[in-house]
Amino acid sequence: MKVVITGGEGFIGRALAATLFSRGVEVIIVDRKIGIEAKDFFDTVPNLHEADCVFHLAAQTSVFNTDKPQIIRDNIETFISVCDACCRAGVKLVYASSSTANSPNTTSLYGISKRFNEEYARCYNPKATGVRLHNVYGPDPRQGTLLWHLLHDNPVRLVNGGRNFRHFTYIDDVVTALMYARYCDRPLINIANPEKTSVYDFASEVQAHNGAEIVLLTEKREFDKIAQTVDESIFTLSLPYTPVKEGIRRVFDNIDNGTAQ
Repeated sequence: MKVVITGGEGFIGRALAATLFSRGVEVIIVDRKIGIEAKDFFDTVPNLHEADCVFHLAAQTSVFNTDKPQIIRDNIETFISVCDACCRAGVKLVYASSSTANSPNTTSLYGISKRFNEEYARCYNPKATGVRLHNVYGPDPRQGTLLWHLLHDNPVRLVNGGRNFRHFTYIDDVVTALMYARYCDRPLINIANPEKTSVYDFASEVQAHNGAEIVLLTEKREFDKIAQTVDESIFTLSLPYTPVKEGIRRVFDNIDNGTAQ
């Protein structure tokens, strides 16, 4: 089996690649961190048909991202190139969408771009499967995420008094779901831990391990939703999702073992 992972040097991409490598799968990494732009790769690759699946994870992230030209290039123009190339080659495409695609009229350009991806794939590559991810976390988290700040900043300032609710989903569960999507014939699936946790409670679980100081702010951020929603009209993959308490324990086990920062 041979797969291509765009964003293979990113947080989710590294975890997926490591699992596939361990199972003897041939993995081709496409990532600008190693000098390979996804759009260039898919505009020119002559033998994509030899792959069994493309996992398209490369993208600009965060509803708070204000770099609109880069979001358009990476999340829309590159997605079109990847989606069209997979369709031409007859290769299964699994791509990362986001919970923010639920209601793009009330979100930032990031959310709009993810909803665009879903609609474009529906029209031009109906065999593709989009995976709506919900607040993925785990060891060695992506810089700028809540967990990253909780591991590296002191004090940690939580907007809206930490009252925002999220479906924090552990990275191992996301990897399992992505591999499931490889054989899925649904256009969209949700990957969401059903446990709804406040940002403050999540931070408190981390604080119990590292003693981080938490400061609660009353201010709110533009595009920041109070409650993350799971679109119940879309199939949600049923897994034994990792509880937040257990997931945070695993994060610190990795740190204690010297395998994560």
